[in-house]
Amino acid sequence: MKRIVPLLCAAALLTGCASTQEPVIQSFFAMDTTMSITAYDRDPTEALVAAQQEVNRLDALWSRTRSDSDVTRLNAAAGGSAVEVDPDTTDLLEKANAAAVESGMAFDPVLAPVMDAWGFGATESETTAVHRVPEQAELDALLPLTRDLPVVEGDTAALPVAGQAVDLGAIAKGAAADYVVEALTEHGVESAIIALGGNITALGTKPDGSPFRVYVRDPQGEGEDYLCLMSLPAGWTCSTSGGYERYFEADGQIYHHIIDPATGYPARSGLLSVTVVAQDPALADAWSTALYVLGADEALSRWKSGEGTVAGMELILVTEEDHVYVTQGLEEGLETLGEGAGYTYEIVRR
Repeated sequence: MKRIVPLLCAAALLTGCASTQEPVIQSFFAMDTTMSITAYDRDPTEALVAAQQEVNRLDALWSRTRSDSDVTRLNAAAGGSAVEVDPDTTDLLEKANAAAVESGMAFDPVLAPVMDAWGFGATESETTAVHRVPEQAELDALLPLTRDLPVVEGDTAALPVAGQAVDLGAIAKGAAADYVVEALTEHGVESAIIALGGNITALGTKPDGSPFRVYVRDPQGEGEDYLCLMSLPAGWTCSTSGGYERYFEADGQIYHHIIDPATGYPARSGLLSVTVVAQDPALADAWSTALYVLGADEALSRWKSGEGTVAGMELILVTEEDHVYVTQGLEEGLETLGEGAGYTYEIVRR
């Protein structure tokens, strides 16, 4: 078995800048991943502490492994009465539901029973996870527990079917970025880069006024092989999903962690990775997963249509044929780095 758990999933920060102001970096572990906040301020210590405390607070609400979290209590009551949850939890559930509906359930926040069957569930630690290929009969029994979304009313939430379980791992880290930005700005920080797992958010610009730039990882390369270097607009988030992030091998076959909710099997859409750049960090997180399941044709069709959530985002799609589609909003400041590895690049325009 081979698994990769990269520090920033598929993107790495380019921290160099012309300013003499030195950044202060706070790294910590939360939501089952390594996170870091790089702040450009004369004394951002108080701001960084407040930001980390916000992430820890959200982790306590949204974790599947904490016995007293909102998500754990919601899952325990599946098929029964609604439970009272924090307003931040209802907000996230509503956002997850909206992404699920708009994506045609390519993003499914109640896919947890199927994820658990493969050993990719949040109840397994990264170091002790036991992966296996479930029998078709097992998946057939679990799939009816998916797709029926949480019912949110006021300050309560409910799961309509007994045995269901919510897992917000594909949207929670992105969502947390909004709270980190708020905590930093409340403490006077105007320039920072926030890396929460595979989600990178730019607060403002670098101190010299230029945009932050991030590397997007080569999904077929090693840890420091990069596909491109791109500018990240102030206030936007870059989120990348790829089958290389977590996977295992069984009987000569590779099985990755991005499950197609329609089949219960790892998605086979012809994509190697999807990078979404968006103003809403939670939606960037959710849609990077959804578009990986939907495939390049559907992703570009939605983007070109000019309608819906995806039309307001920018995309980098890497196919199994080593073709890289980059939507036009990312063209300025883009530096391609993968030609030597056999990639061809295409700027997609409306």
